[in-house]
Amino acid sequence: MCWFSPGFAFVLFLTLICDWFERKVEARMQYRMDPTYTGPAGLLQPLADFIKLLTKEDIVPLDSRHFIFMLAPIFAFTIFVFAFLFLPITGTYGTITSGFEGDLILVLTLVTVANFFLFLSGWASINPYCIISAARILTQFLGYDLPLFLLALAPAILASHISFHAIVSSQSFPFLISVPWAFVLFIFALQAELEKDPFDVPNAESELVGGYETEYSGRRLAFLKLAKDVQIVLGAAITVELFLGGPNGPVFFGMPALWHTIWFIIKLLFVIFISEYLTCVFARLRIDQVLADTWRVLLPLALLSLLGAVAVKLWVYPLIGVVV
Repeated sequence: MCWFSPGFAFVLFLTLICDWFERKVEARMQYRMDPTYTGPAGLLQPLADFIKLLTKEDIVPLDSRHFIFMLAPIFAFTIFVFAFLFLPITGTYGTITSGFEGDLILVLTLVTVANFFLFLSGWASINPYCIISAARILTQFLGYDLPLFLLALAPAILASHISFHAIVSSQSFPFLISVPWAFVLFIFALQAELEKDPFDVPNAESELVGGYETEYSGRRLAFLKLAKDVQIVLGAAITVELFLGGPNGPVFFGMPALWHTIWFIIKLLFVIFISEYLTCVFARLRIDQVLADTWRVLLPLALLSLLGAVAVKLWVYPLIGVVV
């Protein structure tokens, strides 16, 4: 029970707030109603939806692979939450720990492992729509993981570290200014990793009903949806740490940890706004277009982005007197 700490409560609360913010942004852009009634300005609607799903009947398909079907959503959710422990949020430390050299690689690996459990949740359902969706998840995240890793290394090159804490500490000004091309490419790779438009082929409602979650109901569906929401917040948080200076920001009076947390949340909502804007503006790609974009466009650009980061580190920084 000690693991249900303020850190875990903060991640859960932040996820629900970001879910509410996403709904508000999408509703405004699509000119439709957004959450309004449950809580002030509909703020408690994500929590109400989660509680409602917990009270629904939990059905396990007869022919499904029961053990994997029941545990995959919980494992995915747990791994996504665990990855938060290494992200600097209060200015000095992560949610629980200050991290270590190489935790950038660990967090990106955890994201991949959690995605594999999302694949297993669809594969274990037996339903053909779920299996097709799961196969698309596997195909897509294998394709976009490599560019995502390469693009995440651009800030690491500028900071000369592969630790989130060191990367954040090295940003006297955000790396977004130093390598803006890496930031833009990272956002698109992240959209694919999160299975959001225009890369949401695993959840294409017109083709796959509900995708890999079609056979889920009750509390397992609640955890599956919560895992996806935590994944979105985690992806935005990684972007903030790598390119926007993490929780760095001016402290106006006292309580620096509080101000750093506030700056972190503001930057997080900014990244989520960009993600939702792309979701609303672009139409869904076909699966073949998604794969072609991965190997023919994004991967070569990610390699060029690394070369650009090296050039900035070796030639531009010394020229303007920046010491990292």
